Amino acid sequence: MFGTQITQRPRRARPTTAAGRAAVTPPRLINSYLRKRALMPASTIVSSGGLYRFFDDSVQTYTRLPVATYSVVFDKLSGHSLRQTDPLAPGDETVYGSHARRVDRILRGYERMNRSVGAILSGDKGMGKSLMLRMLAEKARHQLDLPTILVQDSTPGLASFLDELGEVAVIFDEFEKIFPLSADDESSQTQFLSLFDGVSTTKRLYIVSVNNLNRVNEFMLNRPGRFHYHLRFTYPDPDTVATYLRDQVPGITQTQVDEVVEFSRKYDTNFDHLRAIAFELDGGEKFKDVVGDLNIKRPRRSETKVEARITWHDGGSDVISGTADLFDLDSWQTVTDHNLELALRFRMCDAVPTATGFDFPDGAYELTDVGGPFDEKGTTTSEQTAVSVTLSRARARSLDF
Repeated sequence: MFGTQITQRPRRARPTTAAGRAAVTPPRLINSYLRKRALMPASTIVSSGGLYRFFDDSVQTYTRLPVATYSVVFDKLSGHSLRQTDPLAPGDETVYGSHARRVDRILRGYERMNRSVGAILSGDKGMGKSLMLRMLAEKARHQLDLPTILVQDSTPGLASFLDELGEVAVIFDEFEKIFPLSADDESSQTQFLSLFDGVSTTKRLYIVSVNNLNRVNEFMLNRPGRFHYHLRFTYPDPDTVATYLRDQVPGITQTQVDEVVEFSRKYDTNFDHLRAIAFELDGGEKFKDVVGDLNIKRPRRSETKVEARITWHDGGSDVISGTADLFDLDSWQTVTDHNLELALRFRMCDAVPTATGFDFPDGAYELTDVGGPFDEKGTTTSEQTAVSVTLSRARARSLDF
């Protein structure tokens, strides 16, 4: 027979049971099992310390933490972990003062040191501490390949977790605010003392910013073994104030600059204040019109501690101390030093602003010897004459040598 030959494949014998009936294999159950096994989400199993953790196939493992910025995250069940966040960096902000030089000094010290290095940045708010933190973090990543770890919350066992990290830069911004000193929780700050000691087998860079040193554990201060560096931040001087205004307000006049500089001599003006003032001046506002509407206020209307340097005709000089309201232009005010038995009477409207304070020209002040002789009314009539009188704010004594 011509054509295609068709052969029939012999049928496979089906298994039978003891009773002679054909056994039925449930293929659906087998296929269901295989499908569930293939779709199991935990395709990666990690064992550590006798515990097995299950992850999906997106898990990645590293022998070293990638260089980036991370924040510390805490969960009561899983504990601490790191979450990558936006890079901590200064951005396009202009740097004033000695920030760049100080940053380079800290990073050079870290490279030369064979153990951990710590730095405290202290000073009032708005002085540029946060800017230096960002500068340090960015340069540590780029120059030293140190990941940035941001500590923003107080969590149980935090110090132990940080000690498990490799070589990183750990940043504490406003340390005493996150970890307040209190009788109820003495370990809030003391938990870090051994970590900051630098005796860990892993070298790290610790940067701590502080607003109020009185709220910092005493064993963190004056201990170069824990914090090799302690940088104090002071209010910008008149030259820095003028430079800032010229940079931030194109076309600003010298008169406008002088107004703000004089204000900064009477009131502690930080970079936050200057930023607000510059914004308004750049919008066409006049300083005297807008300053009263800005969130720049004296805590209370009180007098300021001042010093008056008096230069005599014989070349000698005396400094008398007292208080005065530098914003009260018209009232007569008196600074009396009973030790020197000398009193200075003046009005601020007669003062001439200078680089060192406020000078009073001849005839714009009265100098009186309060030691006598006295007239019938009990007041002295002995007036003194001087070559010059300069009034300035009494600055807080620096902690530096």
